[in-house]
Amino acid sequence: MRKPIQLFHVAVKAFIVRDGRLLMLREAFGPQCWELPGGRIDVGEETQPQAQILRRELREELGPQFECEIAAPLVTWVRPIEPHRPHPAFLVGFECLAPRGEIVLSDEHLELRWTTREESLALEHAPGYSAALEHFWRRLAGA
Repeated sequence: MRKPIQLFHVAVKAFIVRDGRLLMLREAFGPQCWELPGGRIDVGEETQPQAQILRRELREELGPQFECEIAAPLVTWVRPIEPHRPHPAFLVGFECLAPRGEIVLSDEHLELRWTTREESLALEHAPGYSAALEHFWRRLAGA
């Protein structure tokens, strides 16, 4: 008997740090949880470099003036099915360095915060994010 195959959306997310603080965004829809900037790989982008897709997403969510260096992937995680999200998302989080330029949020997010470890972990995260954030902070601390 064959097992059913799980279908996922695939997304790239940015761990953007400035002065030891992580950029977190609060979603404008659903339960308005906190998440990282970035988004899904769109149809037709399957062969494009993931960093290029993440740059597009950051322009869309943070505005055309914002830039950063996109480094290596740090961690993967799954955002499970939610009432307003019918498919789980497989997320790949990239380390992003040297942020610069003005941030202008799109209508996808209500607000942004540059957070310390403690502040970021105390926020109401989007489902699935907690372990990825813990992994990020441990790595940043050199653990």
